[in-house]
Amino acid sequence: MKRVKDYMVREIPILNENTSIREILNIFSSSEHNILPVVDEEGKLIGVVGLEDILENLILSKKEAILLEKLHFLVDVFSEFFEELECISPLILAEDIMKRDVVTVKQEDSIIKAMILMKKRNVHRLIVVDDRKKPIGYIGRNEICKALIR
Repeated sequence: MKRVKDYMVREIPILNENTSIREILNIFSSSEHNILPVVDEEGKLIGVVGLEDILENLILSKKEAILLEKLHFLVDVFSEFFEELECISPLILAEDIMKRDVVTVKQEDSIIKAMILMKKRNVHRLIVVDDRKKPIGYIGRNEICKALIR
């Protein structure tokens, strides 16, 4: 039986509750990861920050993007907003933007279980945790595909 541990992504950066949005964006920009677990003081999983969530909700919503595309003169105004966002970015922390409802699997779980969980919960990636609820990696649709063709 194919197991999560054989296909999961390991050695991922882990955030704490007080990691700033600037640090989070730096991690995303310097790695291939698009999801980062957030842990408490004991290292237990308490949330997840996804790059898609930041880009779609915090930085620019779909409605705002459509509006800017249609009204070109607003682009300069929006650019000024981003410069001001730069000043407050140390105040936006992982705990402010993380999703607390995290779907997890264990490394001994089957690939089929992971695939079913993704479909059932409508997510693209699952955080892999150990028996103490500490994140040790993640598995996404790409890894599921690799497992299915091998």
